[in-house]
Amino acid sequence: MFCCCREQNDTSDSHNCGQENKLSNTKLKSNHSPKRNRNLIGEYKIIKEIGNGHFGVVYLARPMNSDEQVALKVVKKKECCHKQLYKIMREYTAWNSVSTHPHIVSLITFFEINTSFCFVSDYVNGQNLTNFLRNNGPLVETKANVIAAQVASAIMYIHDKSEFSKRIIHRDISSNNIMLDDTKGAQLIDFGLCTFDLKPKEFCGTLSYLCPEILQGEPYDAYCDWWAFGVVLYQMLIGKTPMKVYAKRVMDIENPKIFSHTKRIQIALEVELLYPIQLSKNAREIIEDLLQKDPYKRLRETDIRRHKYFYNVPWPEIVNNV
Repeated sequence: MFCCCREQNDTSDSHNCGQENKLSNTKLKSNHSPKRNRNLIGEYKIIKEIGNGHFGVVYLARPMNSDEQVALKVVKKKECCHKQLYKIMREYTAWNSVSTHPHIVSLITFFEINTSFCFVSDYVNGQNLTNFLRNNGPLVETKANVIAAQVASAIMYIHDKSEFSKRIIHRDISSNNIMLDDTKGAQLIDFGLCTFDLKPKEFCGTLSYLCPEILQGEPYDAYCDWWAFGVVLYQMLIGKTPMKVYAKRVMDIENPKIFSHTKRIQIALEVELLYPIQLSKNAREIIEDLLQKDPYKRLRETDIRRHKYFYNVPWPEIVNNV
């Protein structure tokens, strides 16, 4: 088993063969099964590279017979790729089952060629939340709560247990994985670290967004996504994650990455929430309710939409019954 904590787009792979394999195998037998060993890469014209990392490379592309732009994610095969194939199939299965949500980037197709696995998805005409905040600074609350509602609706959708095929924990909710489309609003991406295991133990995710249970090496549940959501909301309103704000104000360190991995975990566990005076009471309360270090004191998923912070905020119709 190989696991690692990602700083940007590092990946974690766990070979958990029970419920996840059963679900993946069922999905692959459906009419939406990925196309295998066909040279479909030649059916797309590559326009330019738009992203890269440990996961692979993402290109802006278009089908040869269309003017529509798409995102083409290419993951090179490893020499011994049984575990990689399992991880790729898990990502495909999860993404395919939830991509109808208006705030999750839609998966169009998946295919495998001799050298790579290829995901084709809708192209997001915008930038990720990390770059947006870096370029524009914190969001005003009236804009932040709309984006937050869109992301929260997507998280509720992937956690929905009414359908077996959607019992998913994302495990990498972060500003890097939230795209801001000029017309569609927030779009959740990257199911590379997701799991169908409802009580996982793997240490994985993006360090600044990890809940205390993961940092302490304990089992955790779907509320790891809500902790990360709370960090994202804080980041939207203040401009930095709680970990970066804490390190700067308390330790006078601009970037905690200068410390060892062990030291950064210690800092993440010690973080105290610091707020600017202009932040509203409702915003402060929902962040504190989400970022309770005791998991039993955190805001329940069923109460998030009803929180005062979301009063009069438009909510995607798809989750009106949540």
